[in-house]
Amino acid sequence: MDYDLTLYQVSPRLAETVIARIGEFNRGRTTVNGCYAISVATAYRPYYAFWRFFPNVEIPLFIRTLAVTFDMAAERAFSLLQNCNVKLEVFDNRVFECYYGQSEDFVPFGKYRGKRLAEVYYIDPSYVLWLANKFVPSLKRYEPLVVLAKEFARVHFELTVQKRRVSSVSHNVGQVGERLKELFLTVLNVRLQVDIYKPDFYVDQYILAADRDGNRFTFFLKAGGRSLSPNVLSCHTRKVIAHEMLHLASAKVISHYESRGVRYTRLGYVKLL
Repeated sequence: MDYDLTLYQVSPRLAETVIARIGEFNRGRTTVNGCYAISVATAYRPYYAFWRFFPNVEIPLFIRTLAVTFDMAAERAFSLLQNCNVKLEVFDNRVFECYYGQSEDFVPFGKYRGKRLAEVYYIDPSYVLWLANKFVPSLKRYEPLVVLAKEFARVHFELTVQKRRVSSVSHNVGQVGERLKELFLTVLNVRLQVDIYKPDFYVDQYILAADRDGNRFTFFLKAGGRSLSPNVLSCHTRKVIAHEMLHLASAKVISHYESRGVRYTRLGYVKLL
């Protein structure tokens, strides 16, 4: 992580919080295949952007803008990278200044003539995948565009398809029936689910979380009371949000299972601190 940042209109407290959350998000992620990066906003570029650094490629790939605030940019990067175990970094915008003016990424033909490849990927990724995999350049000046399209195709594969890379860092934890203690887990996803064995609406939270080594856990947090709707938590229930750090005082291993190559440990009798 590059901490030598010039943050535009960001309080030190917010910056510290966001950087800490990025550190938690990166647990179990790797830079073996390069990294993704957030470029910070400036007075002249008042937005945070999303980039990809590939190994042995000098020029980083601009993918898209994220947001105009640091915390929202981080949240969108977390969402984009939820199925990818490549590390997320933050760099000062001066790292990227010399790359904004490049012209190789303009599409010189077809229905998207005059648009940048990043724009085309945002609105029509299938066109960029066609350029990467099926288009045969008739002129030498089109070849750099095809190279960039192949980089976007790799990004597309990492962000939307390649879930098995995440599984390489996930292992079953403990033995069935064993009680685990002092678990610190980062919440990856929360889904509301009505307890069908109770009358009215008792809305539980189904949690997907990971420890610092990338091992995946699933468990329920039971409703603290009755809700008026199946889509709303009771006011007596502790609400859990994505990317939050949970401290489990204890939990029992109910089972182990595997889905799409990812290994999970199902927990029960969860006690939070």
